[in-house]
Amino acid sequence: MGTVGRDKLAAKEGERKTVFFSKKLATGGYVRTGQYLGEWKENKYDGKGTLESDDGTRYVGEWRAGKRNGMGTLWIRRADGKLYKQYAGQWKDDLQDGRGVQTIDGETYNGEWSKGVRHGVGICHYAAGGVYEGEWFNDQRHGFGVFDYVNGDHFEGGWVEDKKEGEGVHFYFNKEKRVHTKRYDGEWVDDLPKCGVYTEMPPDPQVDDSKLPEPLPVTQLRDPDGIIRSRIEQIREDRSRHRATRIPLDEHFTSEELEALQVAFARVDTEDRGEIPHEEMGAAFSQVGMDPSQEDIAAVLAHLGKDADPSPTFTFAEFAQAADFLSPVS
Repeated sequence: MGTVGRDKLAAKEGERKTVFFSKKLATGGYVRTGQYLGEWKENKYDGKGTLESDDGTRYVGEWRAGKRNGMGTLWIRRADGKLYKQYAGQWKDDLQDGRGVQTIDGETYNGEWSKGVRHGVGICHYAAGGVYEGEWFNDQRHGFGVFDYVNGDHFEGGWVEDKKEGEGVHFYFNKEKRVHTKRYDGEWVDDLPKCGVYTEMPPDPQVDDSKLPEPLPVTQLRDPDGIIRSRIEQIREDRSRHRATRIPLDEHFTSEELEALQVAFARVDTEDRGEIPHEEMGAAFSQVGMDPSQEDIAAVLAHLGKDADPSPTFTFAEFAQAADFLSPVS
């Protein structure tokens, strides 16, 4: 048989029987490394198929151009030899992307994904107990979310980088009365209550025990509301920079704008250090048609809290935040 004939037989197109993969051992002989059963296109997995790797990992679902794309389920083989479902949902270019359910070490997340991480809106049931339902960004709780604690407490409010931040309400559960009896409304900073109002909740008509009062002591301050209002305003002012610089970039830019900023940053960051010096900011901005003055750059430094740094540098996220800060409000 000639070369053309052998190539034709070797070419994988359409639905094929199981194809086994192997590698040669240094000591001689071969060992199986995996197998695939399903559809092919131009010698790549394409369509529906099942791939099993030598470690026992199994993917059953859709493929495109040799990568997991579409709906699919990933199974992992445990030490005891049994398979368990780790992820079921949508994929894009071999990464979870879209909607899907993942379970790892007793923790289950059901929601939206982007490029392999939790991103969007979803619910997470934690192995240690507790449930979070709300917004996610880059695999962290970020935005508005609700958390139900194992002890019955309940929180609703803002989150920044996996921590409570900004306005939030915490409801305290009384085990004896089997109902929430107290609540805290106020500002949160780095996962802790910073300033707010702690009050007794009205009785629940469905729970008789909640009708037994547990009044809080009366405050001795002359103007408690005014003091709290003033303090909250101060906290928000103090934390505004932290909160503003951590707003997800995709809330500020379109995907095309983000790509243009990434290209501009990369052209200046020629050594691929992941940051550029302050002296190169002008050159980076010029790549996207911006021409900030020295006063503008000084304002950016102050906005990002770098005005006291003698040799400030900027990560891509900070460069993008600077571009957003200098952009005219539409």
